[in-house]
Amino acid sequence: MGLDFRVLGALRASCDGHEIDLGRPQQRAVLAALLLAPGQLVPTERLVEGLWGEDDSRWPKDPTGQIGTHVHRLRRVLAAPGLLVATAGGYRLEVQRAAVDLFRYEAGVGEAATLRHDDPARARELLAGALAVWRGRALDGVPGGFAERARERLAAGRHAAVKVLHDLDLALGRHAEALDALDALAAEHPRDEEVQRLHLLALHRCGRTAEALAAFEALRARLDRELGLEPAPAVVDLHARIRRGDASLAAPAVPVPPRRPPRPCQLPPDIPDLVGRSAQLRQAERVLREPGVGGVAPVLGLSGPAGSGTSALAVHVAHAVQDAFPDGQLYAAGGAADPGVALAAFLRALGERPPCGATVEELSARYRSALDGRRVLVVLDGVGEVAPLLPAVAGCAAVVAGAEPGVLPGDAVRVALGPLEQHDAQELLARIVGADRICREPGPAAELAEICGYLPVLLRTAATRLAARPQWSVDDLVRWLAERG
Repeated sequence: MGLDFRVLGALRASCDGHEIDLGRPQQRAVLAALLLAPGQLVPTERLVEGLWGEDDSRWPKDPTGQIGTHVHRLRRVLAAPGLLVATAGGYRLEVQRAAVDLFRYEAGVGEAATLRHDDPARARELLAGALAVWRGRALDGVPGGFAERARERLAAGRHAAVKVLHDLDLALGRHAEALDALDALAAEHPRDEEVQRLHLLALHRCGRTAEALAAFEALRARLDRELGLEPAPAVVDLHARIRRGDASLAAPAVPVPPRRPPRPCQLPPDIPDLVGRSAQLRQAERVLREPGVGGVAPVLGLSGPAGSGTSALAVHVAHAVQDAFPDGQLYAAGGAADPGVALAAFLRALGERPPCGATVEELSARYRSALDGRRVLVVLDGVGEVAPLLPAVAGCAAVVAGAEPGVLPGDAVRVALGPLEQHDAQELLARIVGADRICREPGPAAELAEICGYLPVLLRTAATRLAARPQWSVDDLVRWLAERG
């Protein structure tokens, strides 16, 4: 599952389902600013102004130092290698957008917008699901002007999405279900004429035409009294059509679209600091993008010594070829996992109900039938029994990380990983710790890479320890490791 961040409500973070204590309010404000721009450099000056305002007379004595302290503490509590990167002039949070609820919400809103006219039922389903992510006021309790401006912007976007949702309700003949929500929305936003228009139409369609006409007169009087304006032409036109009993205002008969199969997206977050694997990555992409021999689904096997990064490369290449598998990606990990349990989980993700008491062979056959006609990528990481989980269906493909050679089918393409080259190991350390610290101590940095055997997992572990201790030199870490053997 990995890290998950929530900003649409109180700011929260969790790792594998366990809540993380994010510390003091100002520390949370720094994290919020970085989360709203994932993967982008956020200048230190913007963080300072976002916390304490543009008037430098109100800043603390050492605002840059305080930001650095907050970042140091965040690195410690988040405990994720290479996640929070210090660069010249600012900081960058290397987190996938899918790990932040805001961007999952925005993706749902965007997809709904593309389907709004062609498939209003599916658009409404997507939009309702996106809005359900909200748990209250965005960044609730986070201090500073940056958070306040973000709150206002996000609230305005949510209000616009809610109006689209209720417009779709009316387009789908769901006026009765939407009326209570529109009653509350019209009372909360008395000057929002689009909300008032939707409310009038819902009242009329629910047989409460007299109330709709009275609500229009109240709106007109309120706008004249408070703003000296007449209602918008769209509202005036709707009122006139309601008065004359226009038959075209009746709820439309909307055909029910066919059920779309689910599109599972089970990949863990991508690895932002993958280095030194360009040749293997190109080969892996080529294997997965090309159809298998004789129409059989290609299988890519990644192997290497412990710590060589087969899991990281499997996830990275799976993200890189997502566009070639538009019907989804399945993921399973764990050496001792029961293949029957994994198959049942895959079937549920594909929209199928696993039959009770079925054998692994029966579940595997059902699984391949569910994949027939779809283009799905299957990623298996350290799974003991691989064969039942391979798709073996044209158009699909599989990536198997850490499997023993004997468990892969004979036509699988095998890619072996070894230790990194010395310069790649140095680059990985620099990405996590910061180039300045590594360049200042080239000798100890080279020794650290050698101690880690040039293996990516050990390098990340060591670099994360160093990044969390800005007062340490690279040589301090080398001596600390040497003392512990």
